[in-house]
Amino acid sequence: MRKDLTLLGAATDLGQSKAGTELAPSWLRLKGIKEVLSRKFFNLKDLGDINPTDSNPSKDKDLNKDKDLNKNKENDHPAISRYNKRLKETIKQELVDQRLVITLGGDHSIAIGSLSASLEYNPDIKVVWVDAHADLNTPETSPSGNLHGMPLAFFFDLLKPGQTRDLFSWVPRLKRENLVYIGLRDVDEGERRFIKELGITFFDADTVKELGISKVLEETINQLCPRGDEDVHLSFDVDGLDPEFVPATGTPVNGGLHLMDGQRIINTLARKSNLISFDLVEVNPLLGQNEFDLDMTAASTIALLESIPTWDSENMTLDKILFDQIN
Repeated sequence: MRKDLTLLGAATDLGQSKAGTELAPSWLRLKGIKEVLSRKFFNLKDLGDINPTDSNPSKDKDLNKDKDLNKNKENDHPAISRYNKRLKETIKQELVDQRLVITLGGDHSIAIGSLSASLEYNPDIKVVWVDAHADLNTPETSPSGNLHGMPLAFFFDLLKPGQTRDLFSWVPRLKRENLVYIGLRDVDEGERRFIKELGITFFDADTVKELGISKVLEETINQLCPRGDEDVHLSFDVDGLDPEFVPATGTPVNGGLHLMDGQRIINTLARKSNLISFDLVEVNPLLGQNEFDLDMTAASTIALLESIPTWDSENMTLDKILFDQIN
């Protein structure tokens, strides 16, 4: 893991219809995540939030007539494409400067930009995708039409020719063997077909419970990082965890990962690979039934970031004993 950190807020809700994900980066800063992260790294640089201020959905309204566009008119593909290009360029420069980048979403459509940056930096990047959902839909297969459920489809060029595919033609390709899913439990029929056709490795939530997170991570590391120094991009949707731990999120699914599983994923990848980019997405401070739900969501998110090992000159030996004992 790199010793210097860049924190970036991807303050957007463009990829889905529920307002609030755009508030998550600033909300999490208020909850103290910068103080947590500043203890973990030699240097922390906060770039603030990137807002989709250059997007004007009304001027692209006529594009909604294209049948290949998102079924949900609240989504604006041209704006999402422009926004993610901005994210990509910002993140890529930080990667070139040898800094770990944590991108706080925002909805999961921000991974189009963050993963593109990682792929342009290293075309052989390894990807761990923690999520209740596969995010592999296309406009044809998606029941909701929300683009936050489609980001990986662009990296495998699954879209049919049309306006949406053209808008995201700048997205690079990901090698199927370089992706591992952890935590799946709400996968649409079209996504199941794509996963099977592509031969993507996945560990659904039931498998994690059956094998234990340690075995799942052992197999993940053996596939993606056998040397231990491979570059890794971690894209972590908080709905990968059970709603017991993160109730304030837009598409919760029961039966998810334990909070400690999420901590082990982050800690293990930081210690046993060269983690260079980390998305943390889909926190929504406008959701949740009461103040307890918000407090639990903030506490769980902070606990995830606390699991990042403290960087030191002895290969991040601090915190290692704790997580080895949990196992």
